Amino acid sequence: MGRTFLNNEGLRKLVRIREKVLDFFYPKFCLVCDKEGVYLCPECFSKIKTFPAPFCPYCQSRSFDGKVCKNCPPAGEAGRKSIYGFITATSYKEKDVRKLTDTFKYSFIKELANPLAFLIFKFLKENPEIEFFKNPLDFVILPIPLHSRRLRWRGFNQAEEIGKELVPLLKIPMKTNILFRRRYTEPQVELGIKERKENVKEAFKVSSLEKIKNKKIILLDDVATTLSTLEEAAKVLKKSGVKRVWALTVAKG
Repeated sequence: MGRTFLNNEGLRKLVRIREKVLDFFYPKFCLVCDKEGVYLCPECFSKIKTFPAPFCPYCQSRSFDGKVCKNCPPAGEAGRKSIYGFITATSYKEKDVRKLTDTFKYSFIKELANPLAFLIFKFLKENPEIEFFKNPLDFVILPIPLHSRRLRWRGFNQAEEIGKELVPLLKIPMKTNILFRRRYTEPQVELGIKERKENVKEAFKVSSLEKIKNKKIILLDDVATTLSTLEEAAKVLKKSGVKRVWALTVAKG
């Protein structure tokens, strides 16, 4: 017999069934304090430390409005120069943040997209001078896409799920049919700095650019470590004619 491939609706039904099974056999408990009923209780959410202000991801100097320093990065780093601004809410080194983001991705707990999105929103409210927070009508959110192979394994795109929660909070639309993975790449977490850059090289493609004409782009992902993925995606968008690309993540490693 040949293989049977699920369409998007079939995939969504399987994800819903899996979520119901998990809820039945594994009741929800706060991942921080074990309180029953939610994966992150309000008390524990309020204790998670967010960064006091934006900072340049290359030299770590504090940035008033989130824009990358004029002198960063070094000459020749074309991918890095494609990122105009960088915003991240908290540190991946924080134990509770790491547990939340890892459980979200690797234990397939899609509900964690909500508190992770609210961490971003909390940071933005505390730093209201960021351009896309002040003028949302100029922007479109593009979640970093997954390859279809990994999407079938996980059942959802973690960046897209966070984006769905952010859209009503930021009043910025999200498009999922602009940026695509052209090839499968190995998980970045398993690679070193140089290997990460090679791994994502030419991994993205852009289509339907007309839908975001004259818009500024916010590339959204859950965690940034070396920024290799965000830089490569931004480079492809810039080559396709996008004038300005921001990077936005829940946490920075």
